[in-house]
Amino acid sequence: MKKIKVALIGAGSVSFALGALQDMVLSDRLKNQVNLEIALMDIEEENVNRTHKYATEMFTAFSNPAKLWQTTNLEDALKEADFVIVAIEVERYFYWSQDFHIPRRYGSKQIYGENGGPGSMFHTLRNLGPMLHIAQTMEKMCPNAWFINYTNPEAKLVEAVSKLTSIKIVGLCHGLDMGIDQLSEFLEMEVDEIGMEGGGLNHFGFFTKIWNKKTGEDLYPLFDEKEKKANRLAQFDHVALSRTMYQIYGYYPYPGTNHCGEYVSYADDFYAGLSLQYRYDPMREKLWEKDSRTPEFVYSASGNSLDKGLFSNTQTQELWIEQAYIFDKETVQTSNEYAIPIIEAIFFDDEIQLNAVNMPNNGAIKGLPDDMVVETQAIVNGSGIALIPMTVELPTAVIGTIHIQGTIHKLLLEAFVEKSKTKLLQAILLDPQAPTYYQACAMIDDMCELQKDILPKLEWK
Repeated sequence: MKKIKVALIGAGSVSFALGALQDMVLSDRLKNQVNLEIALMDIEEENVNRTHKYATEMFTAFSNPAKLWQTTNLEDALKEADFVIVAIEVERYFYWSQDFHIPRRYGSKQIYGENGGPGSMFHTLRNLGPMLHIAQTMEKMCPNAWFINYTNPEAKLVEAVSKLTSIKIVGLCHGLDMGIDQLSEFLEMEVDEIGMEGGGLNHFGFFTKIWNKKTGEDLYPLFDEKEKKANRLAQFDHVALSRTMYQIYGYYPYPGTNHCGEYVSYADDFYAGLSLQYRYDPMREKLWEKDSRTPEFVYSASGNSLDKGLFSNTQTQELWIEQAYIFDKETVQTSNEYAIPIIEAIFFDDEIQLNAVNMPNNGAIKGLPDDMVVETQAIVNGSGIALIPMTVELPTAVIGTIHIQGTIHKLLLEAFVEKSKTKLLQAILLDPQAPTYYQACAMIDDMCELQKDILPKLEWK
């Protein structure tokens, strides 16, 4: 049997690393038709030990003969790899809370700060160095391997790797699938009954076509009717902005308020949970000092976020991780992520279609630069991954909004390469959620000091 090697970089990631491992252990083809080797790599030995222990239990329980091993050495993990799955983030919620609070302290109206807004620019700069290091090491150790990325900010990082290295890279996100789930609720139809075409920028995409797979009927007239009848406050934090954007642009967006809202200036009117994001008491707490707590992450005001008892236990990040690594064979299931289907399609020369991937545009979405990373449907087979050109053009206002982000992508790359606070300032002032010039300069200095241990060293030039 042929050998296939998958390197899992950032093996301490709970969401994506464990999901990829579960998908591999459940794949009959990877179990029975190849000699599978999985290299688990993380810079934190404790984290990779934990994942290796869990993976060993799981593969043993499923009588899967794959070779599993662990390392903290990147070159060893990448040597002769066929596929490299990457999900990296250092102290994720600690730094995300800074990305959220500090720009708002200096006047930005950003609502999330993960993939868009001034906060996302610091997020990008933190992850750019490690991502490029992985890709440059791949150029030496496995130059023909596919770099399969889950790390955010997705579009910005994938574009950097595609422009600054020779490595084949694809970025994966389930945001479009979240949008299909929303369509199915409005339409009162099953997800697998709905056909669609959609795309744009990661976390800022639009469904340009929706149809009934059985009959071919255009579903937008029915969606329009149902959306008008639907309760205006239902699932407010998830779809209120989406419904408003549908009225503005004529196409329904995905994935939801706190992601789409990162790219527009008017989102905070539609996000009731805004004041809950990483909430803390500045009178009692000095956040981000040594040994201080990381504020609790609240995705939205929907669901159970506000229904906690006065003395009920909080689901901390530490407790969540601890529970995730308790192996139970009965709970192992496919993740519905795309990494393993991509690996199988390329390796076995199948042909599959994916709902959304992030790759350089190359004409797939009209009106956007060829070298800008966009998100839309793709075909995967033994030749690799190729975007499917969208047949319906996105509205001019949407293209304009995405163009701004594309320019920001370029400026952030220049800021990183030139080590320039000035280029970072240009990017921030271009953003729809920018503060004033004076506030932006002060914010840059503050964030560069606060995150100096993890940001590249930048200077005013």
